[in-house]
Amino acid sequence: MRDYLKRGILKFECSFFSRVMKRALGMMIPLILVGGLSCALRNLPIPVYQDLLSTEQFEWLYEFFDTIYTGTFGFFSIALVIGLSLSYAMELNETVDYMVMYVVVALAAYGVQLNVGNRYFQAESLGTVGSFSALIVAYLSCMAYTGMRKVRWLTLENFTAGMGGICVPAIQTFLPLLVITGASAAINQLFYFLFQVHGCYELLNQILLGIYHSVSTSNEFLSGLFYTIFVNFLWFFGLHGSHILEPIAQNSMAFTGDSIFSKSFYDVFVSMGGCGTTICVLIALLLFFRKERSGKLAGLASFTVIFNLNEMLTFGLPIILNPILFLPFVLTPVVCYCISYAAVAIGWVPVMTHEVVWTVPIGVGGYLATGSVRGTILQLVCIVIGVAMYYPFLRLNQRAEIRRAKEQVKILISELQGKEEKIEQPMFLTRGDHIGSTSRLLLLDLKHAIRKGELYMLYQPQVRADGTCIGAEALLRWEHPLYGMIYPPLIIYLAEEGKILPELEQFIMDDVVRGIAKVKENYEGSFKVSVNFTAHSLLWDIEEYVKDTLEKYQVEPQKLWIEITEQDILLQTDMVISKLNKLKSAGHKLLIDDFGMGHTSLLYLQSDYFDIVKLDGSLTRPLLASKTNQKIVASIVELGNELNIDVIAEYVETKEQQKMLEKLGCTCYQGYLYSKPVVLDEFIDYMKKQNQ
Repeated sequence: MRDYLKRGILKFECSFFSRVMKRALGMMIPLILVGGLSCALRNLPIPVYQDLLSTEQFEWLYEFFDTIYTGTFGFFSIALVIGLSLSYAMELNETVDYMVMYVVVALAAYGVQLNVGNRYFQAESLGTVGSFSALIVAYLSCMAYTGMRKVRWLTLENFTAGMGGICVPAIQTFLPLLVITGASAAINQLFYFLFQVHGCYELLNQILLGIYHSVSTSNEFLSGLFYTIFVNFLWFFGLHGSHILEPIAQNSMAFTGDSIFSKSFYDVFVSMGGCGTTICVLIALLLFFRKERSGKLAGLASFTVIFNLNEMLTFGLPIILNPILFLPFVLTPVVCYCISYAAVAIGWVPVMTHEVVWTVPIGVGGYLATGSVRGTILQLVCIVIGVAMYYPFLRLNQRAEIRRAKEQVKILISELQGKEEKIEQPMFLTRGDHIGSTSRLLLLDLKHAIRKGELYMLYQPQVRADGTCIGAEALLRWEHPLYGMIYPPLIIYLAEEGKILPELEQFIMDDVVRGIAKVKENYEGSFKVSVNFTAHSLLWDIEEYVKDTLEKYQVEPQKLWIEITEQDILLQTDMVISKLNKLKSAGHKLLIDDFGMGHTSLLYLQSDYFDIVKLDGSLTRPLLASKTNQKIVASIVELGNELNIDVIAEYVETKEQQKMLEKLGCTCYQGYLYSKPVVLDEFIDYMKKQNQ
């Protein structure tokens, strides 16, 4: 049952709907933070400061902050429609032209629902109170547009054939937009006919308010309890519960000074750190998850959460639409409400005497609201209990995040391997879907890993038929703290496409040459270490960096061999040829890696650049069962002997394989038969033992 639940949660979080929603809501973080911060600065609970803002001389400063607040929160739903439609199109990996069309369609459908321009239009629906209907209308309109684009006559495909420019997607969107806006207007009319409301926004508000009124009672405690549950339940789905229920808060929860529960009571003692009492999340992350990604996020969010602005946590962790954190997100505020209400009811904490703005920091708010330090102590007690409630769920979420992240990287690696088999160039970093997002996140982490020296090299020995170890190939490894071991070709792809290949190869060269110097100190015999280059490596001054690094560690060029993948050599520009000649003349031996994968293998044997070829695994793995592969290997070895080119076989894993290769004339091997890739000290010990 537990495994079934885990799979269900993972499936939901990796679903198209979940990815679209989380990305769209995440796009709103800067908007909400700017608006919330301006609200906090406008309402700082410092009497001298507030008196200053109320003077005629500094009234402009109050209006300055107020303008930013209303300009951000006042258009939240419109921004959400744009963000969701963009997220939807990006997840489909649409081109920029069609991304714009998705935005146009969603805005038009939502504009019709809001009755913009007629007497039924309500300006507040443009802000956070309209976020629920914005999500629904935008998502459904994008779904409809996606389906209609598959209908050829709706997209006027016959009329746009041969056209060019932006007008093509615009014309193709004409009829779908007409149908969608027409349907939106018809739904408006239907809503009025059935429910006497004008649009989705009014209907949803009426339904939500109706549900609340049906469960609330005249009992103050139960009314406050239902309000607490309802607000945080809505927030879990990314809906601004406090704003949606604002009419209730204004009418039946206004601060009077003689009752226990009010909207201000909720803000001070329940919504600490924002919805879900997320100050508890912040503290739990800072205490127990400091070294994790979530702990670093909490560090960034600390300042805003102090002012009860938690969007960086709710959308960044994320908490919104996260099934694991649903229970503590809803129940922690409920527990805090019950404890706070009881503390006031029994007289341990005074009834609130002052209304406090929701952005007032925790601790200060409790004291100002009650005029007693007991208000602050009550807040602290609730926070401690909340941290204890959140902790086990945050631990579960951490494990689920690792599983989810590994699944995303697994999908990315699978796509890359598919491209490798077809010899296609991947373009992951420019994609808008989850593959692109994962690639860009990995690229950022790779930049950090290079700067911090978190990558490392392993060494796989290369052995002759008589057992002599001639050296090793240096292999790059990166163990990501979240994703685990990263597929090495993915590292190279990210570095190439992300324009950080020189930085990566400088790190590799430093590490390998320093390793060679260490081998020299501990081993007196002859040896070499080979390192991989790509064709892109030869497009910057790598040969100069190699020369300087060898001089820095006093290592001879003959001890550093350079492998270049056969596919990469296809980039035979004059610059590449010149650099190959410089490397060879400096004393390095050049190897063709993965020899046999491409269609032009034999052409490289004719050049004077390469001294050694390495047989690809596609030739050596099925060698025993494939007569054809045996003939190909024998031919390559024979031709290599005539051209004075040595051959090394990779992926040698069994003694039978080695015997067959030796029979075919290949006498140098690399593979698990001899050793897996090992750290430098183990390689030194291995070479000493083999060459005694």
